[in-house]
Parts: sequence; C-alpha cells; structure tokens
Amino acid sequence: MQISVASSSLVSIPVIEAIKNSEHELVSIITNPDKATGRGKVVVPNELAHWASEQGLPVAKPADSSELNRHLLSAQPQLIVTIAYGRIIPVELLHGPRFGWINIHFSLLPSYRGAAPVQRAILNGESKTGFTIFKLDKGMDTGPFYVMKEIDLQDSDRTEDLLAKLTNLAILDLLELLKVIGKTKATPQTAQGISLAPKISKEEAQILWDSPTDKILRLDRALASNPGIWTVFRGERVVVHGVEESFIENDLKLAGEVAASGDALIVRTKDSILKILDVTPAGKKRMSGMDFARGARLKIGEKFE
Repeated sequence: MQISVASSSLVSIPVIEAIKNSEHELVSIITNPDKATGRGKVVVPNELAHWASEQGLPVAKPADSSELNRHLLSAQPQLIVTIAYGRIIPVELLHGPRFGWINIHFSLLPSYRGAAPVQRAILNGESKTGFTIFKLDKGMDTGPFYVMKEIDLQDSDRTEDLLAKLTNLAILDLLELLKVIGKTKATPQTAQGISLAPKISKEEAQILWDSPTDKILRLDRALASNPGIWTVFRGERVVVHGVEESFIENDLKLAGEVAASGDALIVRTKDSILKILDVTPAGKKRMSGMDFARGARLKIGEKFE
C-alpha cells in the first residue's frame, strides 16, 4: 500500500520509520510550510521537515488545500496517516485516497478532542489516558474509530515521555490495522463524555503560586517542554525548568514568597514549599536556581508575581 504521513511534530518519527520499514511504501511526508522565525525572521523548515530532508525522504509542504490536492494527485497515496498535523483537512480531500485518512490521537475519544489532549489530561489530574486510531471526517476528532487503547496515567508522567509511550504503543495496532483497513468497519464514537483539549496558550503556562502544590507540579509535568512554564520577578519574565516539593525549614509565609535556603531556591505555594531547579531569566542563559538567587541578591519578603 502507498502511504503518506501528515504531521508537523517529531512525535511522528517512530510512525514514519515503522511504515518505511514495513511492506508498505512511504510515498511522502506532508507537513506545514516553512516559516519565518527568530529576531531575524529567517525562513526555516519545521523540525520534522528538517529531519525528513536529512533522511532523504520526500517532503511536501502545502500552504493551502489547492497545493495539498496537487500533491495528492502527484504522489497518489492510497492512505494518509495523520499524527499531530495541526490542520483541518477539507472534506472534499478526505475521499481522495482509496482508504481515506486515519488519525492517531492521544486520548480516549470523545474525551479531549483537540490539539493538546496529553497536556490537558495531565493538567486535569486524570488517572487514565490512551490513544485512538480513527477515520477522519469533517469534524474535529469526531470520526469513527478502528482502535482504542487505555493505559494508566502515572503521577510521574511528563508530556514528552507520555507522547513517546503512546506513539510506540499505537504503532503495533497501526501496522495490524493496515493489513485489514479495507475489510474492517470503523465504530462510531459515543456521544457520552465529550470534552475538548484546545491548544495551550503561553498565558496558561504562568505559574500561579497561590495554587495547591499538586496543581503546580502537574503544570510542570504538562507544559515544561512546550510552551515552557514561567513566572515574573521584579517585572521580568523568568522561565522555570523543573520544580519539586521541598521540606527545607523556612520562614516563608505568603504564596510566591521566595528565598535561598542552603543550596536551594525555594518558593511558597498555597500549601507547601517548592524547590526550583533551574531558571532562564529574560535575556540571560539558563542557570541553577541557586545561581539565580545569588545574582538577584534576594531581599526578605520578595515574591514571584
């Protein structure tokens, strides 16, 4: 079978490699167009496109539905597998490939439809998650499903690790599905338990120090890798890289109050104390929390806003 993979994320690499190493033919990788980035607004490919080019794989970067249609007519995929593509496929193109379009989605649909199912599940303290392989239709993650698998969500799971785990689990079911894709019927999603998982905004990644400690730890696990969690100190944004609960003796009284204690930078939450491992202050390089404390010469009673 001739297969294309549509994605804009490195999470799809194991899927691409699995298809490439199977009896099927990988005819193209469909991803987002190059875009201007950085202060110099240099136009560069996304990380997946860069990786694919280094591997010598055929890459298409359609900017609109017309360009996508032209690519499909040229490459002639019989099936398209999407995984974290981030774009809605026009309904008129869904019926082009012989076996249509299927998506690997990282939730138990219809729960957490949208762009950030793993992040939202961690943020909400879910105990279960999973993946669904379903057939695309005109809605957002609303199509009938072929495979749905549930796993436990551990208190230690971070977004990047959980995505990798779910991807590797899904590959086995995807390869089995490819053997019978034209002979098996997809099951309609239930109308019960529908929820949405919209894209994470940078504002949502701000640490609110008057929150319970568990909530801040979930924020770190969910969003530290992307978009990055942050706080404000003396009017400047500070990116935080890693937090852990601490039982160091301290005199901190108010949420957000910060201090150096021993060799640690600590901050009070609503109900406990957190140690900050590393930070990146605005305009500076990443450094340890203690180096930040030394450089800032913290005053008694100072707070992260």
